[in-house]
Amino acid sequence: MSVWSIAAAQSGSRPGDITWNISRHLEFILQAASHHIDLLIFPELSLTGYELSLVPTLAMTLDDPRLQVFADAATAHQMSIVIGLPLVNGEDILLSAVAFLPDGTKVAYGKRNLFGDEKLFFTAGEGVPLFGYQRHHVAMAICADISVEEYARDAARRGANLYATGVLVSEKGYHNDCEYLARWSRDYKMAVLMANHALPTGGYQSAGKSALWDESGRQVVAGGEGEQLVIARRTGNDWQGEVHSLRYPPVF
Repeated sequence: MSVWSIAAAQSGSRPGDITWNISRHLEFILQAASHHIDLLIFPELSLTGYELSLVPTLAMTLDDPRLQVFADAATAHQMSIVIGLPLVNGEDILLSAVAFLPDGTKVAYGKRNLFGDEKLFFTAGEGVPLFGYQRHHVAMAICADISVEEYARDAARRGANLYATGVLVSEKGYHNDCEYLARWSRDYKMAVLMANHALPTGGYQSAGKSALWDESGRQVVAGGEGEQLVIARRTGNDWQGEVHSLRYPPVF
């Protein structure tokens, strides 16, 4: 029976330091590869940190050569990799999640439900692209998107088996956001994976505790504090979870 292995990279980001953050992403990717992960998702704006004032100078195009390492890693490890970054889209900047697929395809999603000061720097995205293969179809969401039932319902109607979201959630908002995610998984019969930041960013203290809910709304696994790889594996209809600390010591 085939096993589908997915993971949240509960990573920390240095403010605006794209070079260092890319290196940190690659450390997570290597550890995920050692656990035979098929899909790895990073938090909201993981590549830059949640640094809104820096968005105009940090925004990247999809063909930025610095992103090639993710395309190469996706192919080398046969792993779909979703990272968070500010993405130039014509005259606009999207608060984006970009998926790098093993076959070389790139899929970009722009956050639709912008929160607070994000509206000063970003343009809201449109649509909800799906990617995947066989019975594994993934829809992306970013942080405040998860509070909008229409988005989750649309993902399920379009055939998503997994609703994957990169977030920045504090302890104050964590319980409420988890209730949304459990509800969408239960009501729309799709698993939900959440990747949260490990460390403070953009003036927010992240709660960590990345997690997965199965198709019945049951929380299968949740991480703790600090940089961790939060893994969920599905064999048939059965999910199992495990959590591993990042094996590379943090340097911030």
